[in-house]
Formats: sequence, C-alpha cells, structure tokens
Amino acid sequence: MAKAVKQDVLLSVRPQYANLLVDGVKRIELRRKFPTDLEAGTRCLIYSSSPTQRVIGECKIESVKKLTLADLWKESALDAMISWNDFTSYFSGLDHGYAVRVYGPQRYDKPRELTKVAGKEAKPPQSYRYLPSKDRPASL
Repeated sequence: MAKAVKQDVLLSVRPQYANLLVDGVKRIELRRKFPTDLEAGTRCLIYSSSPTQRVIGECKIESVKKLTLADLWKESALDAMISWNDFTSYFSGLDHGYAVRVYGPQRYDKPRELTKVAGKEAKPPQSYRYLPSKDRPASL
C-alpha cells in the first residue's frame, strides 16, 4: 500500500462551483485526474478561476474515489451539484473519473491573491497542484 501524501493541495475551480464548495453546498468535487493517495484531512485551497482569479477559501479532503463514469454519476452527481450535460461534457473521452469528497468548508473574509498563498512564482494550476511545505501558510 502506498504511503499517504500529506501536502496541501491547490484546486483550480470554476467560480460557480468554487463558491458552492466554500459555502458548503457542494460536498463533492469531480476531477478528470486526481491523486488517490492523499491523507484524510488534507487541506484543499480553492482557487476560483477567471474572472475571479483568487483563492476564496478552503476545505478538507475526506476521501478520493476513482470510479467508472456510471458509478461516478450514480454516487456523486447530487453532492457535486452538476447537470448531466455538464458531467458528460467534462468527462468526454474518459471511462473513469474522481470524486473528491470534502468537509469543513471555510470562505475567506477577503479572497487572497495566488502569490500570497502559493509563493511569488505561483501560476494558476490547470486542475490541481501540491503546495510544497515551504509554500504552505499555516493559516490564511
């Protein structure tokens, strides 16, 4: 069994879904690719992509499951707050996806610039990226 990874993760999420995540309405984030070896309780910083382009909050990862698309839809659609059309469009060409179940959402009082959270050279991730220990803020 692989050793669990303990690093913060920075997730790039479309604004409509990012807001639902940090408000606690959306409890599952769907991904085309995602590591399955993250330790439960891993902090997940939520970067709201264009036009917001800020880290708007965080949550913790409860679990990550790799599932066939049929099982992913059946188990996750309601908590992922996604329509069938958006789901099929997002996962087009794949036979599986990842359900990232989260808890403990927290919206920041003031959204943070990415460089304040992930270092001065930080660029928005396509999907996700680990935040190395040296870049991890203890609290935001």
